[in-house]
Amino acid sequence: MKNFNLKSLLFLTLVALLSSCISTELPDSYDVKPEVMENHGDNVAVSVEGTIPPKSFHKKATVEFQPYIKYDGKTDMLKPLTLIGEKVEGEGTRVSTENGGNIIYTDNFEYKPEMLNAELWVKIKVKKGSKEQQLDDVKLADGVIITPQRVGKGENVQVAAHNYQKEVIITKSANIYYAYNKSNLNWSLDLNKENKSDLDSLMAFIELGWEIKDININAWASPEGEESLNQKLSDERGETAEKYLKSELSKMIRAKDSKLQVENVDEIKINTVAKGEDFDGFMKALNQSNIEDRKKIENVIKSQATKTEREQQIRNMTVIYAEIEEMLSVLRRAEITVNSFEPKFTDAQIAEFATTNPDTLTLNELLYSATLTENLQAQLKIYETAMELHPKCWRAHNNAAAINLKLGNVEKASSLLEKANSIKANNPIVANNLGVIAAWGKDYYAAEQYYNTAKSGGVNVDYNMGVINMIKGNYPIAINNFSSKDCDYNLALAQLANGDAAAATKTLDCAEEETAEINYLLAVIGARTNNTSMLYTSLEKAVKAAPKYKAVAKADREFLNYYDKDEFKKIVE
Repeated sequence: MKNFNLKSLLFLTLVALLSSCISTELPDSYDVKPEVMENHGDNVAVSVEGTIPPKSFHKKATVEFQPYIKYDGKTDMLKPLTLIGEKVEGEGTRVSTENGGNIIYTDNFEYKPEMLNAELWVKIKVKKGSKEQQLDDVKLADGVIITPQRVGKGENVQVAAHNYQKEVIITKSANIYYAYNKSNLNWSLDLNKENKSDLDSLMAFIELGWEIKDININAWASPEGEESLNQKLSDERGETAEKYLKSELSKMIRAKDSKLQVENVDEIKINTVAKGEDFDGFMKALNQSNIEDRKKIENVIKSQATKTEREQQIRNMTVIYAEIEEMLSVLRRAEITVNSFEPKFTDAQIAEFATTNPDTLTLNELLYSATLTENLQAQLKIYETAMELHPKCWRAHNNAAAINLKLGNVEKASSLLEKANSIKANNPIVANNLGVIAAWGKDYYAAEQYYNTAKSGGVNVDYNMGVINMIKGNYPIAINNFSSKDCDYNLALAQLANGDAAAATKTLDCAEEETAEINYLLAVIGARTNNTSMLYTSLEKAVKAAPKYKAVAKADREFLNYYDKDEFKKIVE
């Protein structure tokens, strides 16, 4: 708030009007809020108040109060205010001669970039009948503060996932089959002969020597037998299968050219589980069969009151339907499943190959290698190599663009993102990064559209939307958007714009890096809170780190009250 003393205006008013017998006075001071105009969401609000003393406003007087904005050689008129005496006909704010009155004026105008050094002025004309007097224009407010618009380039740039898995489990399975009510190994059994190739493939897989995570053996019985017998059968079948497997593993370990990474079979984790009768497996096979009466058979079996009756009905069905016996025979089994770790290059090998022999790496390995270094130039080189080897990979183009953005190469990043978008249109990750470029170019409408596309594709754009909300003047929403980062410049900016200088200071104080923009914002906070020590110390640091802030500070109306201070001038000159 600022009081503008208008004694000269009052004097001119009295001189002009007393000679014509009009006794009319205007306020000798005005309260202008804010003291310096502020841009919030490209809108600048002004408020002017003043008090007209009792017995000072002529009953027949009219005062035209016309505020205007003067900037860059231009003039924009704001809405006028008309004050009228008690005996004046027409529209206006009526002022009592006896009691006086108040001037209460509010308006807002759209901010333009050239309004940084704008001033709020007012034209005042006093009239009585045919007589009128135009007074000298009076300045009410200085400049426009644009601090909330000074958002930093802290947007989240999205790097596409490399999709490389450091640990991949490869699974291979085969079955051993058993005769009805038997648990001994019978390689003459037709099912074992028919499936010998599966068992051979399983053993060949083990012989590769990949590190074995574990081996699971699940042993089953068919559901037509008595339940306790089936449980005993599955136990015995599991034991038989485990004994066979351990024998084969021991042979592999002892072989001269063995690739297995263990010295004895006990080092391999084998989990053997007796599953009992496989009723669910039978019902699944029945429903997938070509038996016309399969639904009737299913209903008969499921309608039995006890498991004993159910088992009997299944046995009965084997007499009628030969296919039922075939279904049951494949359920008398031990399933052997080997889970092994797929061999991988070490991180050190991947990092080396990325720069020496990149074509020996898969695309995912190459993209992963970029995460093994924090050097942005090295990351960029890897992504450029990935683009050369895999020109149709949108991820490589997007990630190269992301690194270019971090390096400040906006034009190159834009070209790469356009290429990525042509490979995979409307990709949410690419859209996010295009939004960042649009925001940096101050095309906030386009940026918001891109962010909406990214959000619809599952990308978290909260922080980036915080920048948009700052520009719109939605400071509480922006604070929430920025809340994922505790000690962040943009969060502090939003807090300050929302009127919480203490919170903004606390946020900036815990920042890991003391940047020029952080110190400049601390200087602004110092100016707003009359903390001259904070103002001068922070501004000096900001100017030392980035000399451009000299010119910025000299034009910044945040420091209006310090323009004539020697210490301020010493820093910005």
